[in-house]
This record gives sequence, C-alpha cells and structure tokens, in this order.
Amino acid sequence: MKFDFHIHEIKFDFKVHGTGNIEIAKEQDILNDFIIKNPDAEFKLTVKFTKDDPADTESYATLDHVWVNGFDLKEKFKHVTYEIDTTKHDVVTNSIPNNLYFGYQGSMQFSIEHKNDLLSRAAWKIADKDFSRIKWPLRGQQYREKNFDSVHRDAAYMFTGCHPPNTKLLVDMIDNFKIAELKNPLQDNDRIKIEKWINRSNRVKIKNFAVMNHFTTSTGVTESLSTFLQSADTIFLPEKTYYHNGELLRDKNIKPKNAFIGNFEQGSNVLFEMPSPWYTNEQIKDQIGKARKTGCTIALDLTWLPIYNGLMEIDLDSVDEIFFSMNKCWPLTPLRPAFRWSKKRINDSQTFDYETGIYPKVHVNAFMKLLEKFNFDYVFDTYKLDHAELCRNFDFEPTGILWFVKHNRVKHDDNHYISQHYFLDDFVCVVELLNHKGKYFW
Repeated sequence: MKFDFHIHEIKFDFKVHGTGNIEIAKEQDILNDFIIKNPDAEFKLTVKFTKDDPADTESYATLDHVWVNGFDLKEKFKHVTYEIDTTKHDVVTNSIPNNLYFGYQGSMQFSIEHKNDLLSRAAWKIADKDFSRIKWPLRGQQYREKNFDSVHRDAAYMFTGCHPPNTKLLVDMIDNFKIAELKNPLQDNDRIKIEKWINRSNRVKIKNFAVMNHFTTSTGVTESLSTFLQSADTIFLPEKTYYHNGELLRDKNIKPKNAFIGNFEQGSNVLFEMPSPWYTNEQIKDQIGKARKTGCTIALDLTWLPIYNGLMEIDLDSVDEIFFSMNKCWPLTPLRPAFRWSKKRINDSQTFDYETGIYPKVHVNAFMKLLEKFNFDYVFDTYKLDHAELCRNFDFEPTGILWFVKHNRVKHDDNHYISQHYFLDDFVCVVELLNHKGKYFW
C-alpha cells in the first residue's frame, strides 16, 4: 500500500466483541497500543484475529478507524486481503477482502510505503500545522475546510510555484495601512524616486531609464503582458516562462514562436523574463541583440529581478518596454502594484487610466510607502543566509532566483497537472521553508 505523502503516525482503532482478540505486529514487534509513530519509509504489518470458539458468531471485531496523521483513512484498508485460518474454519476460499470486519480467525499481512524524505516531511508538517482556510491564488474553491483532501493537496504542492515570504516588518506595515493615506494620485517625481531606489541596489543596475518616455501603473505585470502579447501577429518568447503567457495566448490568432530557435522575423514582438530561473542572462542578452538587429519590439518582464541571486546590469537602450513589480518579493499579493516603462506611447486602457488619473491608487501608494522604509535589497538580504543553510541541509542546488532551487527528487511533470504552459514545477520553491524556519525541524 503506497501513500504519496509523509506519514508521521498511524493508529488502528478496532472494536472487539465477545472473546475476540486483535494482535498487530510491525515486523517482529507487537504493537500494544496499535500506534506506529515516525515509521520507516517502508514497513510490514500483520493483523491477527483470534477467538475462543471459531463457531461463535457473537465474537468478532471491526476496524472502525485507521487514523493516518489524524485523518481517518479506513476505506483505503478495506480491500487488504485477509487469510482465513482453514484449520479453524471450513470455507470455500481462504482469501477474502477484510472489508473492515473480522469474524473468521486468521490474519492479513501488508506493506506500507510513504514519503519519508526531508522535503515530504516538511511539506506535510506545514500543510497540517499551518493550514489556512483561504488558499489563493488558486483556481476553484479558495475557501476550504480542513480535511484530508485539502491538507493532502497543500502538501503535494507545498513547494510548487512562487509567492513572497511573510517578512514580518513588511506584513506589519501593510496590515496597518489606512485607505485615507493611500488614495491620492502619484506625484510627478514618484517615477524618478522608483528609478533611483532600484539603482541604489547592491545587486542590480538599470541603465538609461531616460530613454523610456512613458510610464504607467498597473495591477500586476499581467496587464502589461496582456497588451504586449496581443499587439502583434507573431510573438517570440522562450519555451519556459511564468505560466500566464501561455494561458493568454490560447484561442488567439497569434502565432507564438520559440525565442531560442531559428531567426526572428521583422516587426515581431519578442518577450523575455529577465532574470529567468531557466535561462542565463547571457543567453537572453544574446537573443535580445539578434532581435534588435531584426527590428523587433522587445519587452522585458522583470518579475524576478528583486530576488535575483547575483549581480546584473540591464541597459534599456536595447529594449522597448519593461514591466516591473515587487510582488514576488514583498507580501503584496492582495494589492499587486506594478509599473511599465516604454519608449513609445502604448494605446491601451492602462495608459488611458494613468493619463486621466482614474487608475487604482491604493496599491501604488502602498508601494511608495514601503519604498520609503525598505531598500530594494532588504528582503533578499533578510533571507540569503537562511537560504544558504536550507541548501546545505536539504541538499538543494541554487538557481539564479533566490526562491527557486533544484533537487534530484523534484522533476517536471509531463502530464501538465497544473497547465501545459506551467513550468515552475521544475524547481522547489523555498519560500514556505523560509517562512517556517526554526519553527519545526529545519
């Protein structure tokens, strides 16, 4: 019997009637309390039922519960084969499903396998002990009850995807914002404040902001991505990007092409995420140079820039648009402030809303409040040492993005269980490990 999660405890709850008796053995050890704690990755159990008189129908036992990590999973055990003791009973067949009822004397033997590696142990611990009724972003029901299915689902996807860590100082400040403080339009010099703030980083530099003649705000970079992806008949982008791009291009008369295969076409749009957990900065810059020579319009999604694990420089002379947010670095998921810089005016609702002052104010003003208190590198610097320790303890291989690491037990699922356009499951996202570091066993 295989379980695709970590088991820290199993408890068998039998109700015995008459002279019946149940005995459970784990390998050679008799379990007096019918409880198994912290089991090995694979182990064998034997359940034996006896009674004084084999013909006594009033003596029997039922398996009322099998508590696995506190959840009753008895239905998974009812089909385990039960071997009837034919020296005690005259029966047609000596092997039957136990069906959670034990009337014949006999026994059943079975093996249990579960995930006992450190990652699986951590995933179940967080999913169970820190369960949240609200789970978002999530397709489908975002308000859940705590039951086996919801905890199991959370454990299975605990380290898939990406969201910002719960950095306490930022969370406290965000939770205490008042709408009255955040409802006015941005000031004329706020764009310059953002640019200078980014370039005070010790890790990243963006050159030639001045070539970008236009600046707008948005709710997440997805608004900018949506416009860019749909503004040309052909779009070149890497095979692997954050999933939203592939989703937006479905059912459109737009031809997506791999930005790393073949030649760029004159007048096409070209989109890269930079930095990227899949491609090096050098690979991306080489392709940008080729696209520039072909007369393409080039956009950079800087989603991962605030948590880039290294030094990098971006020259805006070589691109036409950039999309920027701190939403994968700061705990701003409910607000999602983002910004777009572009050389040419982009005729979309984002531009119109910004020029007429009808854009949402709360999210961008929250960003500006945080900018005044926290430098660009604050979150990266807060977690970089803990990240290094996790890599040592869990045998992770770092990537260019601080939140993502590689592990030999984690492979991309070719069945596309999230989406055919989703590839972040190539990595382990360490954010939840960082959120709970020191609270549990790591």
